[in-house]
Amino acid sequence: MPVIRKIMPTELRLYREHLLRLDRVDRYARFTGTLSDDAVKRHCAAIDWGRTVLLGVFADGTLRGAVELCGDRILWPNQAEIGVSIEKAMQGQGVGSTLVRRILTVARNRGIRQVHMMCLADNVRMRALARRFGGRLALDGGEITAQFELPPPNQFSIALETLEDGNGAFNSILSGVSGLAMARHQPLAA
Repeated sequence: MPVIRKIMPTELRLYREHLLRLDRVDRYARFTGTLSDDAVKRHCAAIDWGRTVLLGVFADGTLRGAVELCGDRILWPNQAEIGVSIEKAMQGQGVGSTLVRRILTVARNRGIRQVHMMCLADNVRMRALARRFGGRLALDGGEITAQFELPPPNQFSIALETLEDGNGAFNSILSGVSGLAMARHQPLAA
């Protein structure tokens, strides 16, 4: 069972490894352009954890999908941008929808009123995902910009984020415990 939870700054390596595992097409889609391995590493090294929230999906303990929410209170008050990346094996299973729904709640609870997402014009899945959550789509050259208008936070949105954070932590613990239990029952290699 996949586990969805926030990615901590100490887990940056997991995010970097996930982005590096993306094939050429998925990496191009994530960054709306070609990025070398070195550029991906620089992107990760430049993450400012004071203005970025990462949410990831873990399968068998490995990060297989993520959404990055990044804002800048000085340059873009009440605005942020998201970028979604899902490895091939996890695509088409609703993971992207869950990540986007949850990161929009996170953004809302941080007082962000507008979230922007860019995708390539031919990225049918991301366009459908944006429409599903009320994003207004605009074509700009070969790219689509989706804009989400968010309501102010309330007790329900805050409770939802708290509940989902707790659920993610609990499922992470269960995944680790079940993995340990299975390891105990495996014969040792000679």
